[in-house]
Order: sequence, then C-alpha cells, then structure tokens
Amino acid sequence: MMHHVIERAKELVTSKLNIVETADDWGLLLEEINGIDEWVQLSQYYAPRQTTTKLVERPETPSSLPIKMIQERKEEVERTVEQRYSYTFERQLKGGSLREWPNSHVSETEIRDWNLEHGMEVRVQVLHQDERRTSLEILAVVATDQVKPLAERIVFEKCIVKNHGIIEAAIDGPLQDETGKPFYYTTPLEDMRFFQLKAGQLVDLVMWKGHPETLTIVWKHAFHYEVPTMTELPARDVSNGSPESATASPANKQAKTGRYDKMMQRKPKAKKVKKERRLREKKVQQLERLDTTTLPGQPIEFVDKTALDFASYDGMRLVIVGNEQQRAVYRDFFAETGIELIHLGGDAQAAKKIACLAKKTDAIVVIKSRVSHAAAAHVLVQAKKHDIPFAIERLDGRRSLYTACQQQLEKAMVQRLLKDER
Repeated sequence: MMHHVIERAKELVTSKLNIVETADDWGLLLEEINGIDEWVQLSQYYAPRQTTTKLVERPETPSSLPIKMIQERKEEVERTVEQRYSYTFERQLKGGSLREWPNSHVSETEIRDWNLEHGMEVRVQVLHQDERRTSLEILAVVATDQVKPLAERIVFEKCIVKNHGIIEAAIDGPLQDETGKPFYYTTPLEDMRFFQLKAGQLVDLVMWKGHPETLTIVWKHAFHYEVPTMTELPARDVSNGSPESATASPANKQAKTGRYDKMMQRKPKAKKVKKERRLREKKVQQLERLDTTTLPGQPIEFVDKTALDFASYDGMRLVIVGNEQQRAVYRDFFAETGIELIHLGGDAQAAKKIACLAKKTDAIVVIKSRVSHAAAAHVLVQAKKHDIPFAIERLDGRRSLYTACQQQLEKAMVQRLLKDER
C-alpha cells in the first residue's frame, strides 16, 4: 500500500514542478509539498502493519483423489491468528485495536457502549474481515487490572459547532491548547458531509499531545445545543405585615395609576398643511453632449483604457480569490505596478492557503461569481480575524475589479498610517 502512495506523491510533485514560473509560484509549491508530506506520513501511520502469521498446511488427502487436486490442496495456505481467551485493548486516536491481534479494529461505537479504557482485557468475536483489517465486536470485559490513563491522547468533549463548521468553544468554556492559549478549529468539508454537521450540534475533538495537526472529530452527539435563556424572577415581597407596609401599598397603586393615565393621555396633533406642488420649468439652455472619448467623434472602442494609479501601493500584498481562468491576465497587469499578487482558486482546498498568508496580507478581493461558498467562508473568517480590508466583487469587468483592488489597498494604507501614528 505504501508503495502506491509514494508513487502517487512522486507524480504529484513532478506535475507541480512543470508550472513553476515565478517566486510566488515557488512559495506555493513548497506549501503544497508540505501538504503532500503530511499525507504520506498519515498514510504510513494508518497503513496496516506487516505481521508474522503461521502458515498451516492442510492434512494430506487420500491417494484415491486425483494427483492434480492433491497438489492444489497442498499449495493452499491460510493465515491464522492464535486463539486466546482474552485480548488487551489499546486506545487509538479514532477507535482502538487489540495488542495480540494484528490489523484488528474496534469501532468508536463499541468503545463508548462498553466504556472501554486503555489496558482492559476483553473477549471479542469477528464482525467483518477483509485483506486490510478485521472489525471486531466486544462480547465481555474480562479484567481491568492493567488500565492506565493515556496522557498522550487529548480529548475536547462536547464542542459547539457554529456556522460553516467553525468550532471555538465547548460547553465548559473556550477551547485552549496545552499552554492555555485559545484556538479555533475549522471542520473540513469531508467531515461536514460524513457527520452531517449543522450549527448547534455537539462533537468530541481528539488529538495527540504535541501534534495539533492531528486534531479531528471523533464523535457526534445526538442532540443540539441551545443557548440558555436567563429569566428574571419577580420582585420578592419583604414586608412583614407591619402597618407601614400596609399603608404604603395604596400610595404605590395611586402613583402607578397616575403614571399610567398620564402616559395614556392623548394629545391632539395639528394637521399638516399640504404644500403646493411646484411645477418644474423647462431649461432654456440646452445641455451639451458628453463625449466619452479623448477626441470628439472618436469611436467608443478607442476609449482610454490605461491602468489605474497603483504607484503608491508598491510593495503591498494583494490576494484575489476566484476566476482561475484570468490568472495570467491579472499577473501581467499587477507585475508592472510593483504589487505582490497572490491568486487563489475558487475551491475550498485552494482557499485554505489563506490561513498561512493572512498575517502578511494587506487586502483581499473575492470574485463572487467565480468562487464556492466554502472558499468564501474560509477567506472571510481569516479577513475578519486579522482585520484585513476585503471586498466581494461581481465580475462585471476588469476595470471594476481593478477599482475594487485599488479601494481595498487604500484602506490598508490608511490602517498602516494610523498604526504608525499610535
């Protein structure tokens, strides 16, 4: 299995090298190579282990059978696992396995139904078996003497899912890493579809200690989370039956009644005088014709289409999301302006790169008609998190897009000047 993974990784890297032309493309290539490296490592982690199994030959058949059938039966071998009364359970990131049974797997549902912990001894039976792994079903828990807490596995229980799969807090409080710093988790699109997540649902997150890249969803609870509503209790009567309290109650009633009558008293409103309608007089002076070209009488095709003034934004970084077909056109246009342009695709996988580019990005422009909803959600989250000026522009024309880029760069320039003054 790992041989096919490595061959596929080589093909991906070779195909990416053919499209590298600029320094920006080289930076993006390094990020994609890091992603391919993580994929190879995860594939190696989840690949089935190579185990040593006993090869048992079938007993010799009687000589009355044909010689061909005897040879075929001698060549047949089967892999067997040594049968035991009980097996030691080992907790994994998702689900679990048995220490004495290679390529075994215990589902997360079985673990939660039996409340299994790392080190328990259990009895099992085969539920499903194939070439990759063997799915097992728990029959009974035999012993709990070797139970040890698995400190390397960190669990965040009952985390609240918000819109677009963003998880920032649990029921107990905000999510915090090992150092106590708050963080948030954006659920991948595959997990959103697999678990069918919606806003308000509760999930459990798990990760290995010291490896935040392994953070993933392991379980979805069956109920939704509702924000608790605070109801104010009525004022408590602290009177002890004294004559002072008895005399004070009618006064309060009279005061309330007076205020109520005053509020309900209607005041006459003067009727507005209807204004006389003014007739619009025709202008005596005729309006001159507006020429939209540099020279009078010149056709509209020869209108001045020079580039906008981007000289004051030299050295700033601009990110455009969507409309991959015009990548070469945008790159040629902004190459002369001195602005560092990063063009991301309209799919969710390409838009995830904005998370590592947002800290050094000055302005973001999203092309509304050429981008997916998931990609737009990723970009808007990062723009609001790092206070980056952004605009969502319809693709009516290149001129309108360049104007939107100029406006967002101008906002970024103003923010930079205000920070320098402070």
